Amino acid sequence: MPGEWPRRDGANAVIPGTRAGWEIGVSRPAADGRAWVSSVISRLTVPCLCCLLLSCNGKDPNAPRWSEGQLTLVTSFSLDIDELSGLALDASGTSLWTVGARRVYRLSLGGQVQKLDFKGDNLEGIASDPSDGTLWVVEEKRREILHLDGRGEVLARRQLDLEGKESSGPEGICLDPSGAIFVLNEKNPGLFVTLAADLSIASQRELDFAKDFSGLDCDGGSGRFWVVSDQSRMLFLWSPDTGVISAYPLPFDKAEGVAVDASTGQIYIVSESESRLYVYSVEFPE
Repeated sequence: MPGEWPRRDGANAVIPGTRAGWEIGVSRPAADGRAWVSSVISRLTVPCLCCLLLSCNGKDPNAPRWSEGQLTLVTSFSLDIDELSGLALDASGTSLWTVGARRVYRLSLGGQVQKLDFKGDNLEGIASDPSDGTLWVVEEKRREILHLDGRGEVLARRQLDLEGKESSGPEGICLDPSGAIFVLNEKNPGLFVTLAADLSIASQRELDFAKDFSGLDCDGGSGRFWVVSDQSRMLFLWSPDTGVISAYPLPFDKAEGVAVDASTGQIYIVSESESRLYVYSVEFPE
């Protein structure tokens, strides 16, 4: 009969071409010979149900696992520094520190550059100690952490027990207000490392929310951290307890260092490929 539903075992119709796991309940024909769909979906498999719910509420199952924030560009400065990497706000909040391939540089907030006498090897990260203004730097190939005074004299050094390729070693370092030291390993694997008082590794955890991890700053004493990724072109606010809190897309390549000034609401980021310091304003998440 034209328009009649195919039947299986009486009243239940199986619609040709439907996917396995779907069965549509159909009533028996009414007196006038017409059939109507009862809008019942039975024997619906769990994966199909999940897909249906995602489709109905408009959520993309491949959507990012975190909310994306927005950075507002304030200004930027060109820096005459080769292999620019790492960034830290001075303990006084009036200047920045960064490193090149072998040297340590002090930057005014307006972009003027001063160079320390210290010469290292493959420097990648730098931090300023909030208690006394001394500096901590990491050497990637040697897997070393060095403690420097304000003139660049070495106060202490310690090799970190981190395996992997020479070019995939420690990239970031920061200190929180209590003096605890944290180190970021770039990739293969990406690691967040907590150091003990003697600079040995107290704990480490693997990171997987970006392609690599190229810069680190502590978010004050909140227990959260700012992490920049060169390959993902993203800045993240991350917590060891809850994961990524917010993410900020970056419009340039090779972001290699980040420093955050919560008192002014500004974030400083350096690009190695552009030899440039970017200054952004941001509304910090609670």
